[in-house]
Amino acid sequence: MGAKSRARSAPSVTYPRLAYSAPTFDPATIRDIFRLTRPATKALPFVRLRPGDQPMMRPERYWCVEPTGNSKKDVELGRRYARQAIAAMKADDHPQLIAEIIQDIVRDGIERAVKGIRRNPVARGFLAEISETLAATL
Repeated sequence: MGAKSRARSAPSVTYPRLAYSAPTFDPATIRDIFRLTRPATKALPFVRLRPGDQPMMRPERYWCVEPTGNSKKDVELGRRYARQAIAAMKADDHPQLIAEIIQDIVRDGIERAVKGIRRNPVARGFLAEISETLAATL
């Protein structure tokens, strides 16, 4: 008894076509990522980074400066640091940067006062330059 065998043709099925569409480029996202990593802030010579620093980590200290002992040079150094901080603030779109630096200057002043050290001419130059820059914009 022979069974009839019929050759079956494969069914013609249409599968949905998948197409990958890349997400649209959003400059705001790139700007936010850049702002959060704060490369210009972390490159400042008076900012101390945490050990094993990662891009999204905040610095350990925003003000880590030891005066050289030459008051005139230290004041000029502080002024130069202020100009660099203003440029970093603009580059990183980080308007709170100066406030964070001033907080650390106050903390440093308290730590120095406990040790019996009275003044930091670098901080005085920094604050003088910030004040003059602010006054010039009014």
